[in-house]
Amino acid sequence: MFNTLKNAIARFRSDESGLITAEAVLAMPVLVWWYVGSLVFFDAYQARNVNLKAAYTISDMLSRELASAGPNYIQGLDNVYGYLTAGHGTGSKIRVTMVKCNDDCEAGSTSRELVRSWSEGTGDLAPLSDGDLDAYQKYIPVMAKGDWVILAETFIDYDPAWQVGIVDPTDFDNVIVTRPRFLPQIPWDPNA
Repeated sequence: MFNTLKNAIARFRSDESGLITAEAVLAMPVLVWWYVGSLVFFDAYQARNVNLKAAYTISDMLSRELASAGPNYIQGLDNVYGYLTAGHGTGSKIRVTMVKCNDDCEAGSTSRELVRSWSEGTGDLAPLSDGDLDAYQKYIPVMAKGDWVILAETFIDYDPAWQVGIVDPTDFDNVIVTRPRFLPQIPWDPNA
Protein backbone atom coordinates (compact mmCIF):
# COMPACT_ATOMS: atom_id res chain seq x y z
CA MET A 1 0.00 0.00 0.00
CA PHE A 2 2.83 2.37 0.81
CA ASN A 3 4.46 1.66 -2.57
CA THR A 4 1.21 2.37 -4.40
CA LEU A 5 0.84 5.71 -2.61
CA LYS A 6 4.50 6.54 -3.25
CA ASN A 7 4.12 5.76 -6.98
CA ALA A 8 0.94 7.85 -7.24
CA ILE A 9 2.66 10.87 -5.66
CA ALA A 10 5.67 10.48 -7.97
CA ARG A 11 3.39 10.30 -11.05
CA PHE A 12 1.50 13.38 -9.88
CA ARG A 13 4.73 15.30 -9.31
CA SER A 14 6.19 14.46 -12.72
CA ASP A 15 2.94 15.07 -14.63
CA GLU A 16 3.23 18.36 -16.56
CA SER A 17 -0.12 18.40 -18.35
CA GLY A 18 -2.16 21.56 -17.66
CA LEU A 19 0.90 23.56 -16.64
CA ILE A 20 0.45 26.12 -19.42
CA THR A 21 -3.14 26.72 -18.35
CA ALA A 22 -2.07 27.33 -14.77
CA GLU A 23 0.67 29.73 -15.90
CA ALA A 24 -1.79 31.57 -18.14
CA VAL A 25 -4.27 31.97 -15.30
CA LEU A 26 -1.52 33.50 -13.15
CA ALA A 27 0.08 35.70 -15.83
CA MET A 28 -2.93 36.89 -17.84
CA PRO A 29 -4.22 39.52 -15.35
CA VAL A 30 -0.76 41.08 -15.12
CA LEU A 31 -0.37 41.11 -18.92
CA VAL A 32 -3.82 42.64 -19.46
CA TRP A 33 -3.16 45.29 -16.78
CA TRP A 34 0.21 46.11 -18.39
CA TYR A 35 -1.29 46.35 -21.89
CA VAL A 36 -4.25 48.54 -20.86
CA GLY A 37 -1.99 50.61 -18.59
CA SER A 38 0.36 51.31 -21.51
CA LEU A 39 -2.58 52.49 -23.61
CA VAL A 40 -3.81 54.78 -20.82
CA PHE A 41 -0.32 56.13 -20.16
CA PHE A 42 0.26 56.84 -23.86
CA ASP A 43 -3.18 58.46 -24.18
CA ALA A 44 -2.46 60.77 -21.22
CA TYR A 45 0.80 61.95 -22.75
CA GLN A 46 -0.88 62.41 -26.11
CA ALA A 47 -3.68 64.46 -24.50
CA ARG A 48 -1.14 66.59 -22.64
CA ASN A 49 0.80 67.19 -25.85
CA VAL A 50 -2.34 68.11 -27.83
CA ASN A 51 -3.45 70.52 -25.09
CA LEU A 52 -0.06 72.23 -24.97
CA LYS A 53 0.04 72.61 -28.77
CA ALA A 54 -3.49 74.04 -28.72
CA ALA A 55 -2.46 76.53 -26.01
CA TYR A 56 0.48 77.69 -28.13
CA THR A 57 -1.84 77.99 -31.13
CA ILE A 58 -4.25 80.22 -29.18
CA SER A 59 -1.37 82.37 -27.93
CA ASP A 60 0.08 82.68 -31.44
CA MET A 61 -3.32 83.67 -32.86
CA LEU A 62 -3.53 86.44 -30.28
CA SER A 63 0.00 87.66 -30.95
CA ARG A 64 -0.79 88.12 -34.66
CA GLU A 65 -3.96 90.15 -34.02
CA LEU A 66 -4.08 93.46 -35.89
CA ALA A 67 -7.32 94.78 -34.37
CA SER A 68 -8.80 94.92 -30.91
CA ALA A 69 -9.98 91.99 -28.83
CA GLY A 70 -13.24 91.70 -26.93
CA PRO A 71 -15.45 89.17 -25.14
CA ASN A 72 -16.76 87.66 -28.38
CA TYR A 73 -13.22 87.29 -29.74
CA ILE A 74 -12.06 85.56 -26.53
CA GLN A 75 -15.10 83.25 -26.64
CA GLY A 76 -14.20 82.46 -30.25
CA LEU A 77 -10.67 81.57 -29.14
CA ASP A 78 -12.17 79.27 -26.51
CA ASN A 79 -14.24 77.60 -29.23
CA VAL A 80 -11.08 77.10 -31.32
CA TYR A 81 -9.29 75.67 -28.28
CA GLY A 82 -12.20 73.29 -27.64
CA TYR A 83 -12.11 72.20 -31.28
CA LEU A 84 -8.35 71.61 -31.24
CA THR A 85 -8.56 69.54 -28.05
CA ALA A 86 -11.70 67.58 -28.97
CA GLY A 87 -11.39 64.02 -27.71
CA HIS A 88 -8.51 64.90 -25.37
CA GLY A 89 -10.40 66.42 -22.47
CA THR A 90 -13.61 68.18 -21.47
CA GLY A 91 -14.64 71.58 -20.16
CA SER A 92 -12.15 73.79 -21.98
CA LYS A 93 -11.69 77.33 -20.66
CA ILE A 94 -9.23 80.10 -21.44
CA ARG A 95 -8.22 83.38 -19.85
CA VAL A 96 -6.29 86.09 -21.67
CA THR A 97 -4.58 89.02 -19.94
CA MET A 98 -2.65 91.90 -21.48
CA VAL A 99 0.27 92.68 -19.12
CA LYS A 100 2.64 95.67 -19.06
CA CYS A 101 5.95 96.00 -17.21
CA ASN A 102 6.21 99.39 -15.51
CA ASP A 103 9.88 99.13 -14.56
CA ASP A 104 13.15 97.51 -15.70
CA CYS A 105 14.14 94.45 -13.69
CA GLU A 106 14.99 90.77 -13.81
CA ALA A 107 12.56 87.94 -14.50
CA GLY A 108 11.10 86.39 -11.37
CA SER A 109 11.90 89.45 -9.29
CA THR A 110 9.19 90.22 -6.78
CA SER A 111 9.95 93.93 -6.92
CA ARG A 112 9.04 94.49 -10.57
CA GLU A 113 5.69 96.09 -11.21
CA LEU A 114 3.39 94.28 -13.62
CA VAL A 115 0.03 95.84 -14.44
CA ARG A 116 -2.75 94.59 -16.63
CA SER A 117 -4.47 96.52 -19.36
CA TRP A 118 -7.35 94.06 -19.61
CA SER A 119 -8.22 90.48 -18.74
CA GLU A 120 -11.03 88.21 -19.88
CA GLY A 121 -11.90 84.62 -19.02
CA THR A 122 -14.42 82.15 -20.39
CA GLY A 123 -16.62 79.78 -18.42
CA ASP A 124 -16.31 80.44 -14.69
CA LEU A 125 -12.84 82.04 -14.93
CA ALA A 126 -12.74 85.51 -13.43
CA PRO A 127 -10.49 88.15 -15.01
CA LEU A 128 -7.11 88.63 -13.34
CA SER A 129 -6.53 91.74 -11.24
CA ASP A 130 -3.20 93.56 -10.82
CA GLY A 131 -2.77 91.82 -7.46
CA ASP A 132 -3.20 88.39 -9.09
CA LEU A 133 -0.23 89.03 -11.37
CA ASP A 134 2.22 88.44 -8.52
CA ALA A 135 1.50 84.70 -8.83
CA TYR A 136 2.52 84.86 -12.50
CA GLN A 137 5.91 86.55 -11.97
CA LYS A 138 7.74 83.26 -12.62
CA TYR A 139 6.13 82.87 -16.06
CA ILE A 140 6.80 86.36 -17.37
CA PRO A 141 10.35 86.78 -18.75
CA VAL A 142 12.67 89.81 -18.60
CA MET A 143 10.89 92.79 -20.14
CA ALA A 144 11.91 96.33 -20.88
CA LYS A 145 10.07 99.15 -19.16
CA GLY A 146 6.79 99.82 -20.99
CA ASP A 147 6.82 96.48 -22.84
CA TRP A 148 3.62 94.43 -23.22
CA VAL A 149 2.99 90.67 -23.25
CA ILE A 150 -0.04 88.46 -23.70
CA LEU A 151 -0.62 86.04 -20.85
CA ALA A 152 -2.77 83.20 -22.26
CA GLU A 153 -3.99 80.51 -19.88
CA THR A 154 -5.79 77.36 -20.97
CA PHE A 155 -7.58 74.85 -18.75
CA ILE A 156 -9.09 71.46 -19.60
CA ASP A 157 -10.14 68.40 -17.60
CA TYR A 158 -8.69 65.01 -18.55
CA ASP A 159 -10.28 61.74 -17.46
CA PRO A 160 -8.53 58.53 -18.61
CA ALA A 161 -10.59 56.01 -20.57
CA TRP A 162 -9.81 53.19 -18.08
CA GLN A 163 -9.00 53.43 -14.40
CA VAL A 164 -6.04 51.06 -14.02
CA GLY A 165 -4.15 52.99 -11.33
CA ILE A 166 -1.54 54.55 -13.62
CA VAL A 167 -3.11 57.89 -14.59
CA ASP A 168 -5.63 59.68 -12.38
CA PRO A 169 -8.18 62.23 -13.62
CA THR A 170 -6.35 65.55 -13.83
CA ASP A 171 -6.47 69.08 -15.21
CA PHE A 172 -4.14 70.28 -17.92
CA ASP A 173 -3.39 73.94 -17.19
CA ASN A 174 -1.03 75.84 -19.47
CA VAL A 175 0.34 79.37 -19.16
CA ILE A 176 1.81 80.80 -22.35
CA VAL A 177 3.43 84.25 -22.52
CA THR A 178 3.83 85.88 -25.95
CA ARG A 179 4.68 89.37 -27.18
CA PRO A 180 2.30 90.96 -29.67
CA ARG A 181 3.93 90.75 -33.10
CA PHE A 182 2.50 93.71 -34.99
CA LEU A 183 1.12 96.08 -32.36
CA PRO A 184 2.69 97.31 -29.13
CA GLN A 185 -0.42 96.05 -27.33
CA ILE A 186 -3.75 94.55 -28.30
CA PRO A 187 -6.45 97.07 -27.36
CA TRP A 188 -9.67 96.02 -25.64
CA ASP A 189 -13.03 96.67 -27.26
CA PRO A 190 -16.08 95.47 -25.26
CA ASN A 191 -18.04 95.18 -28.52
CA ALA A 192 -15.47 93.03 -30.39
